[in-house]
Amino acid sequence: MPAVRARYGPPREVRGRIQNLSEGGACILSSQPLPVSSFVSCEIAAPDVPVPIPSLMQVRWNAKGGRDNQHFISGLSFING
Repeated sequence: MPAVRARYGPPREVRGRIQNLSEGGACILSSQPLPVSSFVSCEIAAPDVPVPIPSLMQVRWNAKGGRDNQHFISGLSFING
């Protein structure tokens, strides 16, 4: 998951790795927490797909986690347009 941009204040880029992906959303691991309830513009890179897939998502929850407990796990849901 290359880029996530918050929809308030100046845009900032957060890089993360998808932990799981479903029809309703995604769980990502990143080095920074994402503000709960914020809308983020995501680009999802997939193997064998030449361009990233743009998606609008909303952050539903955050938790500290990862192997070293220095990362954040965030639950995002897709926004249907």
